[in-house]
Amino acid sequence: MKLEEINDKQGEIDGLSSQLIPLDEQEGAVLLNWKIKAHPYPIYPVDIMFGFMGSMNTIFYFFGALNEDESIKEIITVMSIFGYLTLLYFFKDFRRKTVFNYIISESGGKVERWLDYSKYTGHIFKGIAIIFSVAVLTMILIDPSFIWMLAGPGAIGLAACSKLMKFENLIEHHSTTWSRYDLVFIDRKRKIVVPSYQNDTMAGFEMHVEKRKIDEVVALLKTLMPDAEFREEEWEWFY
Repeated sequence: MKLEEINDKQGEIDGLSSQLIPLDEQEGAVLLNWKIKAHPYPIYPVDIMFGFMGSMNTIFYFFGALNEDESIKEIITVMSIFGYLTLLYFFKDFRRKTVFNYIISESGGKVERWLDYSKYTGHIFKGIAIIFSVAVLTMILIDPSFIWMLAGPGAIGLAACSKLMKFENLIEHHSTTWSRYDLVFIDRKRKIVVPSYQNDTMAGFEMHVEKRKIDEVVALLKTLMPDAEFREEEWEWFY
């Protein structure tokens, strides 16, 4: 992450559904602007959950491998492999980082966030959708008895394909003003700085910051929020 001065040029972002707001169109004097990739939530519960499901799938696999009935063994083996692939896909998706683009001005802060997909992701999803759709239709043309697929797995797959064809990596926009906060959490463990409230510490404007830049951001906030209390402690909401 690089903290930039106001006169730095903001680059374009490929593969996104909209463009970032130019710095010269922001309200107030822009003091800092940085971009960082981070998880928007604690990741260890995700690791524990998928570790448990992976263990269950492994037990299921060995149950099939030790079964004397060859047909049952083959079915369970195929189902286990499919289960591993499904878990791998969702594990990667749940652990996908979010890109945060922060703009800090004298009056407040703004953040734009989007999932960290490759700029080629949309093309890949569309390719998968087209290949699957062609495969289903080809099977039906070769043997019309496969029409039953459209009432079950085929229908589900085609519905998923329609969503993949319309894939967009949407950008979320959030903004706030410094005058509304009277407390700032400095959570060095999670590398976040959070302007918050004395009477509602669970709410706040969460800013992900590179560890070596935390002090720089805090020093700036102290000049922008002179009446706020600054606490060096973990932000409870994030846990």
